[in-house]
Amino acid sequence: MASLFLVLLISAQRPGACFMLIPPSAKATGMAYAWTAIADDASANYYNAAGLAFIDRWSGTVNYSSYLPGLHDGMKHIYIAWVKRLDTKSAIGFDIIYFDTGYRSMYMPEYDGYFSYRITLKVNYARKFSENISTGLGCKLIYDHLMADWVIAKMPELGIESGGTGTSFAFDFNILYKIKPYLSMGLVFHNLGPDISYTESGSSDPLPLLSRLGLAGKLYESEYLSITLSTEMTKILVGMFANSNNSFGENLKYEFKEAWKAIGLEVNYFKMLSLRTGYFYDYEGQRIGWTFGGGIKVLNLEIDIGIDEDVFDFETQNRKLSLTYTF
Repeated sequence: MASLFLVLLISAQRPGACFMLIPPSAKATGMAYAWTAIADDASANYYNAAGLAFIDRWSGTVNYSSYLPGLHDGMKHIYIAWVKRLDTKSAIGFDIIYFDTGYRSMYMPEYDGYFSYRITLKVNYARKFSENISTGLGCKLIYDHLMADWVIAKMPELGIESGGTGTSFAFDFNILYKIKPYLSMGLVFHNLGPDISYTESGSSDPLPLLSRLGLAGKLYESEYLSITLSTEMTKILVGMFANSNNSFGENLKYEFKEAWKAIGLEVNYFKMLSLRTGYFYDYEGQRIGWTFGGGIKVLNLEIDIGIDEDVFDFETQNRKLSLTYTF
């Protein structure tokens, strides 16, 4: 009922600040981003902060991606996250997303300075309510720096009337339920907050409010081998039931079809070497395909790579590199 109430409050608009939907973490990418019900490292700050309460050591991760060079060479996506255990039941986490759209190299390589970039800063608090249920609350600040006015004035052919900056804030709500030692379920509502407003133009866009439901299970586990299967469905809640000509049932059928769906598989050998694959399906966004990845852990350092370029319907590369250190 709570999720239905939220949906009814949202107008039929497309969201802004969509850079927040770019999934970080090479681990999650290798499994088609189906990470909400796993959330067992610092990237839980992004996927499901409730998982932070089950992490028993300090941990930090850095993720880098040269984002979709086939679309435009110059875009960069950087993700940094950290988690600290507070006591036996609670933990705190922090993450940063930095997305550089690369406009400077696209239009005016002779000028120095970042013309367009986006940043979010978020802090999360997670707490166990029992041995198998935890919740997480996150608060984030969002900053969207569009092209500076002086840049646009030099390029009237772009047809952009004004630049400016957009700011907003949002909250995330997260739940992780360890149903059995080998089975877990995650549910999140992310990006609940006011429209992002731009100072120069005065325009505003709703934030990309979304819900994710995930289920993950250990298919096999021994001292030298473990196999994990994870599934997930993501729904952008902005603009739902927008077609007034359809019946409620027709709209509901379309919304289910339009939801992003993912399944991921990880095989881990001796808790040191991991191989991952997944399949992602986004009907409306036409992102359909396989993802791949792997990683190696030596002592407290883990290095992972995730490849999801086959998901996109144009020729490109999209590889993510993650470094994770546990203290």
